[in-house]
Amino acid sequence: MNTTTQTPTVTSTWQILATTQITIRPVTASHTDLTTLQAIAAESFTATFAPYNDVRSITEYVVNNYQLPTLQAEVTAPTSATFFLEGNGQPLGYLKLNWGPTQTEPNFPGAIEIQRIYLLPAVWGQGLGHHLMDFALTYARTHHFNQIWLGVWQKNERAQHFYARYGFQPVSTHCFWMGDHEQCDDLLLKELF
Repeated sequence: MNTTTQTPTVTSTWQILATTQITIRPVTASHTDLTTLQAIAAESFTATFAPYNDVRSITEYVVNNYQLPTLQAEVTAPTSATFFLEGNGQPLGYLKLNWGPTQTEPNFPGAIEIQRIYLLPAVWGQGLGHHLMDFALTYARTHHFNQIWLGVWQKNERAQHFYARYGFQPVSTHCFWMGDHEQCDDLLLKELF
């Protein structure tokens, strides 16, 4: 079990990638796991969206969505599963899957959703997202889901290309507000069988 509560620095991250196997494990409801999840979620979300949004909007989103009680409820929900991607036992990112009533959109009743697939910015571009995506697809097939879907921000070109390589196809859009700015996600779907 991981007892580290700090996210890795750039230097330690590079050393980890050069010297260790990558593992994926479930996030538990322990205080250590939840605070680690909170730190990774806040850092990765901020790095992705801050260049396009004002600081107030980003701060409000992080405070409202990554509080420890919120994360604990998500981790313990019976129709959700959250996993850390680790190097040498140090979390570098995470994956959150939802199905049934936990899904963020009602349009895919028999599918599984990838709600979050986030990596620390220090390890972007290292191919680690593929580990999480491959794990998500295996999890979905093993649990007999016929479809997997996700929402991806329309301005996140890096993520758009990543999902397209896996065969996700746009099926709809969903717009929401972040602060005073309307944001739109493309909803992408992949058939599994």
